[in-house]
Amino acid sequence: MSSVININNIDVIFENKDEQIFCTSLDIAKVFGKRHDDVLKSIRNILNELREIGVSNELRNFAEVVQISKTTNPKNGKLVNRKMPMYNLTRDAFTLLAMGFTGKKALQFKIAFINAFNQMEQIVKNKEIEKIKQLKHYDLPDTPYKEKIANAIKEIEQKQNSKFIELIEYEIVEKFKNGKTQVLQKLNFKTKLI
Repeated sequence: MSSVININNIDVIFENKDEQIFCTSLDIAKVFGKRHDDVLKSIRNILNELREIGVSNELRNFAEVVQISKTTNPKNGKLVNRKMPMYNLTRDAFTLLAMGFTGKKALQFKIAFINAFNQMEQIVKNKEIEKIKQLKHYDLPDTPYKEKIANAIKEIEQKQNSKFIELIEYEIVEKFKNGKTQVLQKLNFKTKLI
């Protein structure tokens, strides 16, 4: 899930993956009016200092990624792939990086980023609350596949314009073949039309 939040007239993309919210070093550079090379250098300095002081658990807040974009080769005019290194930064990583940015404008942008992180965290929290309500609503047995069962029931309810009454039985088979895991589920439950 991602959300676009405008900060300093720049559309900043905030991603949510594995319960972790992050933005990119490229967006941070744009908002703060800094060269991306300089932001990358600052991040690498922070990472080196974290290693030096033995705080390696903070390193996971900085994920190095490569963005590939199409650009025109000035020599021959052909389209080529351009690889741009950047980092995905969690709230903690952003905070460590932004501590080095000074001035009134920088302070405004820091506050805007913090508010954006708060907004994203609230969205994630609301989705989790909704998920918990849904699971309780269906009164399903405790199983690692409880969420999958609830999603299947919800899908059938929507397709058939019906309401779940009770789960009669379910069968879940997890298959591993050719390096891939596949989960097959068979559900038998009662519904009523609404």
